[in-house]
Amino acid sequence: TVPSTITGLLHEHCLTPLLQGFEWLRWDAAKPQGSWPSTTTTWAAWVVRMEKLFDEQWKALGIYDAILLSSMDVVLDKELLLAALCFWCSATNTMVLPLGPIGPTLLDITAILGTSATGIPVDATLSGHPSNIDLKKLFDRRAFETLSRDGHIPSKEDIQKLHKNFCNYNTLYLHFAGRGEEDLREGEHEAFLFYWYNKFICCTRSNKCLVENMPVAQALANGRLLALSPAILANLYRCLAEATIGKIDPHQNGPLWVFQLWLQVYFSTLRPEVPAFLRTAALGLQLASRPAPPHRADKVFKHFLSLDVISDDEF
Repeated sequence: TVPSTITGLLHEHCLTPLLQGFEWLRWDAAKPQGSWPSTTTTWAAWVVRMEKLFDEQWKALGIYDAILLSSMDVVLDKELLLAALCFWCSATNTMVLPLGPIGPTLLDITAILGTSATGIPVDATLSGHPSNIDLKKLFDRRAFETLSRDGHIPSKEDIQKLHKNFCNYNTLYLHFAGRGEEDLREGEHEAFLFYWYNKFICCTRSNKCLVENMPVAQALANGRLLALSPAILANLYRCLAEATIGKIDPHQNGPLWVFQLWLQVYFSTLRPEVPAFLRTAALGLQLASRPAPPHRADKVFKHFLSLDVISDDEF
């Protein structure tokens, strides 16, 4: 059942229809599957290894800060998200507050994640760009090499099965990630970016990489500047729409964790203590590195309902 503090607050502000959209038990999970990816020690170690080799390229492509952010745990603030999603309108892609509509923009995504707002669009035509390594062919070759180590020739079915398993995060890491000071493996950078883009940017509930995202990894590995911010924003809008149409349910495809960072950037009373945002680093990195203050959904509701204007200390 919905806590009485929320029920009373919604009655007070004549918002009782919102009660029909609550599915409170869905918020008991530690983290929403897919939309809130968890970093691991193995992934963090892979980030450190690849950063030594590709940090300058990542900075030029606008993915350096976002990759570093993926090695940090963004603490889920369920109470904050629960209240904020109740104000989301998928028709306008904004929160509808007393001060007016407000929502994430292209420049917000760029400021929070450090990704580029300009460059080659992330769309179906991206696969037409030439690449040094074709991940599909590499997966086939690596599957054949792995299965033929004991001397027998694997069947086509076995190769296809292992090829598909490479899309699982753990399997991808085991077969493509180098260790320590080992030389860079063939296709390791492409596989690393494939893992990162799927798990931390696309955030699919299937918890595995999607083949259709291979061109993104290949293009980035080849040094092509991609317009990632528009792609991320579109993915976030879709995630928020799916999370609020019908029952309010956070278990969706898409980077819901980016929405929480946006809330903390725009509403100073809801963010961790940050003395002053540095202009030289992505805002998300600065927020994720600090402990988030505890929130209660009813308090956040009251805060949003009291916002007639954004004060000078807000972003």
